[in-house]
Amino acid sequence: MQTWAKRGIKTALVTGGLLMLGTGIASADENVSPDSPAGPLDVNLNLPVQIEKNALGTPAGQVNLPGYTGEISTKPVTKPLKGVTDPLQKAAAPASKATAPLAGVTDKATSAVSSAAGKTGASRTAQDVSGLDIEQTDDVFKGNKVDLDVTAPIQICGNAIGVIGDAVVEDANCTQSYSNNEDTTTDGKHSGLAGNVVALDWALPIQIAGNAGGVAGGSGYASGTAEQEVTETGDISTDGTGSGGSGNVVAPQFATPVQVTGNAASWILGNAYSEFDAETEAESGGWIQTNGDGGAATGNVVGVPIALPVKFNGNAAGAWGSDADSVSHSEADATAGDTTPGLNDIPAYITTEGDKAFLAGTVVQPQGALVANVAGNAASWIGNATTGNAQGEYAGAGSSSSEVEAGGFSSTTGQDGAGTGNIVDLPVAVPVEAFGIGGTYIGNAHAAHDNETSATAGEGTYTTGDGSFLSANTVTGQPALTGEVFGIGGSHIGNASGTATETKTVQSGGYNGSTGNDSSGSGNIVQVPLAVPAEVFGIGGSYIGQGEGTASETKEITAGGGGNTDDDNGFGSSNLVASPLAIPAQVFGIGASHIGRGTGEATTDTQVTAGDDVKATGNEAGASGNIGFVPVALPVQAHGLGASFIGTGFGTSENLTDAVAGGDATTGGEDGAVAGNIVQAPFAGAATLFGSSAGLAALVGGDTAENDVVAEAGGDSVTNGDGGGLAGNVVSAQGLPIAQVFGNAVAAAAKATGSASNTTDATSGGDITTSGVDGAFSGNILDVPAAAVAQVFGNAVAAAGVADATADNVTSGKVGGDTTTAGTMDSLSGFDGQVPVGVVAQIFDVPLALLGVANAEATNATDIMVDNQEPQFNPIIDGSELPLDAVPSLNWPSLPSVPGVPTGLGRDGDAGLPTGGLPTDGLPTPGLPSLPGLPGLPGAAQRADAPLPSAPGVPDLGTVTDLPSTGTLPIELSGLDLASGNVLGGGGLPTDALLGGGLPVDPTNGVLPADAVLGGGLPVDPATTVPMDPQELLPTADVPAIEEAGGPLNIFQKFLSIFSGK
Repeated sequence: MQTWAKRGIKTALVTGGLLMLGTGIASADENVSPDSPAGPLDVNLNLPVQIEKNALGTPAGQVNLPGYTGEISTKPVTKPLKGVTDPLQKAAAPASKATAPLAGVTDKATSAVSSAAGKTGASRTAQDVSGLDIEQTDDVFKGNKVDLDVTAPIQICGNAIGVIGDAVVEDANCTQSYSNNEDTTTDGKHSGLAGNVVALDWALPIQIAGNAGGVAGGSGYASGTAEQEVTETGDISTDGTGSGGSGNVVAPQFATPVQVTGNAASWILGNAYSEFDAETEAESGGWIQTNGDGGAATGNVVGVPIALPVKFNGNAAGAWGSDADSVSHSEADATAGDTTPGLNDIPAYITTEGDKAFLAGTVVQPQGALVANVAGNAASWIGNATTGNAQGEYAGAGSSSSEVEAGGFSSTTGQDGAGTGNIVDLPVAVPVEAFGIGGTYIGNAHAAHDNETSATAGEGTYTTGDGSFLSANTVTGQPALTGEVFGIGGSHIGNASGTATETKTVQSGGYNGSTGNDSSGSGNIVQVPLAVPAEVFGIGGSYIGQGEGTASETKEITAGGGGNTDDDNGFGSSNLVASPLAIPAQVFGIGASHIGRGTGEATTDTQVTAGDDVKATGNEAGASGNIGFVPVALPVQAHGLGASFIGTGFGTSENLTDAVAGGDATTGGEDGAVAGNIVQAPFAGAATLFGSSAGLAALVGGDTAENDVVAEAGGDSVTNGDGGGLAGNVVSAQGLPIAQVFGNAVAAAAKATGSASNTTDATSGGDITTSGVDGAFSGNILDVPAAAVAQVFGNAVAAAGVADATADNVTSGKVGGDTTTAGTMDSLSGFDGQVPVGVVAQIFDVPLALLGVANAEATNATDIMVDNQEPQFNPIIDGSELPLDAVPSLNWPSLPSVPGVPTGLGRDGDAGLPTGGLPTDGLPTPGLPSLPGLPGLPGAAQRADAPLPSAPGVPDLGTVTDLPSTGTLPIELSGLDLASGNVLGGGGLPTDALLGGGLPVDPTNGVLPADAVLGGGLPVDPATTVPMDPQELLPTADVPAIEEAGGPLNIFQKFLSIFSGK
């Protein structure tokens, strides 16, 4: 009994100790600060809830709905889970202490065994047995952490809905705020599978406030304010130095506020009105730091910051005899990720390293600054709807705004490593918005809204890969896009209008830098900056009704920021491929209708920039420092247009657009092989339709369209291949495409007006400089600068109608530039081959009318330079060149003129002839203007005795078959007596003195023979003598001389002539 009692007491003591241990652990867990570092497993879902001041209208009266303020959380579930992992982490010390007595028992046992063996005379060869020794560990999870935090506050405030009855909520004032910050700090260096982090921070506030509804004769009215703010943040710090599979981070960081505020909706003779202001703000995540130096699969980071406000605010909809109105203002901001001083004290989102490591220090970061916004729109179906005080003073318009940021600058290193320090970067900035739109089907809808948006995703990147293999490479896509529809009025059997203004800034990515000195396959950069705003605004359209759209905007879109990589003495390193695209695609200021009236008016100031200068080097390197560069700047726009079929349509616009893609390209391949080469294709131009109208049984006008466009792509290219093999070469195709149609009017049983003013300036590429001295197949240039310009403007076409067209055109363009190189063709170096191609075709100032009136007036000042030369082909067709009964001129000089019969007779003839003139008594006129009845001059066969004229240097004129009749000669024989036979001189022209002078005898002073031909030599007008050079009789065209024409064949011949010496 004594033995069992002792055992029972020991059991009770152990059990009590464990219970006390558990109580202490639970107590410590309850007091954990929200700002303390996360445990190995931390999962939390927090739902703070605020419900206040909501009302429901019923036939019996208004019901004020109950409120609630509290929090729904998973902590009651997640805390016990955390309580399971934390004791396991902390149990190492108690476990080691618990095993200490066991160690003592074993020591005593082994000692007793040894003593017994000695007493019994056992063999002395037995060895001593050491005691059990367990070394204490601080963390059985080796610093690996999983931290998942989602905070989704819900705010429902100030809503009023009337069903048959009325509901009113006035001056609601709601505020909700929630903040949670948990930094994650751990360490996995000099270990394996240690210090890894998976951390999710998601801020998801939901705001439903200030909405009004009226149903079935009920009404709802809401006014007041609502504010909401939530932060779910935490910085991440770990380390995987000298480890395997350690110090890695996966961190999704989401800030996605959802906002539904200030809307009004009514149905079946209902009424709804909202006048509400709402704000919401969400912030998530933080910065990330780790290190993978000297490790394998260490220090890698996947950061996913996404900031995305989702908004549906200030809209109004009325149906079935209902009315809905909203004058509301909203603001929704979102921030995902944060920065801390990093490389060179640059504020950095991600900082890591992978030096002297394998598959380490890699950064993968999709970053999204996104906006989804539907605001200030009005829609009706057999009803009435307005937003933003659209039918009152515009100063009272509704408004919305968002400021969105995600991620930031990131850096890593991969020196002396393999597969380390690489970056995959995808910053995406894309706001998608629809606002200020009025639309109706059998009703009335008017919208007015102002919008302001700023979206920034990511920034630049930098990495180094000196002395490495397949390291420090960067691949990045940098889209800065917009998708927008605003300021639209559209109706069918009704009246609709949309008025909107916008200020927007969108930026994605930035500068990308890398190095690859003394490396292989390292330091390369591939970047695709996309700056593409796509939008439709200021449009009015109607089918049996009236639609009016008015909009203005100021927009700045920026994608990327150029690239720079550097390599000396490497292989397959520091190459750069970039394709920056700046392509604004816009449709605005258009009015169109069918059996109705459509009016559109719009103004835009758009700045679009993609990429910047690019730089690489490949000196003393192989397959390095090469650049592939395709910058494109091409605005594609349609604006200021009017069109209608049985109705009216008018469009008015002002367009100021600058599109810039890329910049200079600089590299070098001195003493390298397949290094420092440039392959480029910059394109800058414009594709625009504006200031024109077309109508059929309509009144239309592209009333006033002002177009000011600047497009620039690429720049100068500089490289060097001295002392290299296949180095420093430039292959270039530089394009200048411009296609524009403006200021035209087409009327068919209609009145159409087109009025446009155009200023377009496009520049593509630039000078090319290289050298191949002491190189082989180096420093060569093959460049094809090409301009293709086609413009149709200021033309009027009318058929049973009236068309008035007015256009002023100033178009300037430059493609290519000077080329400079050096080298000897003995080693196929220094070849300079440039093939400029230029075509300009323009049709302007042409009126064409069929049973109508067409008025065209156009001015043209076009200056296109291709390789600093004018285009080879430049036919111009304008109103003066193309009357209705003539074929167009190709701008060629006319054929040489042939002298005619003199218009005056000589004065040195017979003095006996009368000089007083012909008698005019009895004639109905003072004189006769012509003598159509006079016989023709005799032919050459009749006057064979008259020798043909000849002179040295004058070609044979051949046989003169017939001279023109006197009926065609502009001779006025005023004052001569027609009855006198002396006048005709025997049937021909008089050879005696006529009018006191007679025919000239030697008017050429001996140049031509003065033999008796028609009684006194050839009549010659010295001002119109026949050219003495037969070649001058050939027609000429305004094209370059044949021997100066350039082309691929000439380039090839020029290339071969170097070897032939001819």
